[in-house]
Amino acid sequence: MALPTVSRLADHLLQVGLIAGEEKIMMTRMGQPSLPLSIAPQAAFAFGAAVRADTLTVSLTHLSGEILASTDEPHRGMTREETVERIGVAIARLMEDSDVSPERVCGLGLGLPGFFVSDPKRINAPLGMEDWATSDLERDLGDTLGLPVLVENDGTAAALGEYQYGRGEQFHNLAYLYIDRGLGGGVVFDGKLLRGSRGNAGEFTGLLPPDLRSDRPTLQLLYTMVNEGNNAHASIDDMVRTIDPRSEIVDKWIERTVPTTNAVISAIGAILDPDAIVIGGRLPSGIAERLIERIAFYSVPVRGRDRAFPTVLSSSVTGDAVSLGASALCFDRLFF
Repeated sequence: MALPTVSRLADHLLQVGLIAGEEKIMMTRMGQPSLPLSIAPQAAFAFGAAVRADTLTVSLTHLSGEILASTDEPHRGMTREETVERIGVAIARLMEDSDVSPERVCGLGLGLPGFFVSDPKRINAPLGMEDWATSDLERDLGDTLGLPVLVENDGTAAALGEYQYGRGEQFHNLAYLYIDRGLGGGVVFDGKLLRGSRGNAGEFTGLLPPDLRSDRPTLQLLYTMVNEGNNAHASIDDMVRTIDPRSEIVDKWIERTVPTTNAVISAIGAILDPDAIVIGGRLPSGIAERLIERIAFYSVPVRGRDRAFPTVLSSSVTGDAVSLGASALCFDRLFF
């Protein structure tokens, strides 16, 4: 891009307050001093929300990527109307606490479990979330909240959250295995989110035949196994906060899920060949690390050598990857 064009663009961004000029410095001994530029502290903001059957998380982020605030609360038994009301309350509180001007908010990204269906293209939420399924959520929630709303699958949003706030610092190509009540995920290649033609790229459960799905590495399976014993928990959220990663029930869960996890990561490695496969979601890091110790790619060496496999490691995101990724999507698709 020609220097005069860059200068005109920079001047415009300075005028609208999206970037700020710092103290001029001399870059060389000759010529005019240069004006270092940075994203303005109050440039633009986005909210990200993660709606699950048992928890609601809302995060506020800055255009620079800074995480300003986040709130998390139980969500069991709420209707969609009640949930949207709680999202509105959280947005208002976070804006007030962080001194955010409404005109600088570009919108809300919403991460939901489920897959996209066509005609029209809407998310098909899982059983138990019927009032979220196949509705025009972007229109309905946008009208209620008074903000542009973008709806995304939770695994896809979490993959972007991982790239922006976690392992993306090390890997530009990663597949994200999203372990929550179910099993999903997302893919980031060359720093860009891979959504697919219908928005369902990263639905890694689809790599398994239906008769093996009950043995997927999911929190629902772990929750069922835990509650069959003497350590019942009120919800999955309660379980993940308190479970001992070294407990006998976790041993049994890992033993049961290793074969299906091997099938999934082997398929990801063969089809996508990413730099890394990140295991995240709401699975506690201690359990993720133990699962990683046990799993392995299918290996068929030729002449004593095999192809290189992706690195498998646990998520390094601090906070909720879904809500953080949803806010990043809001910037990407509404602002730029």
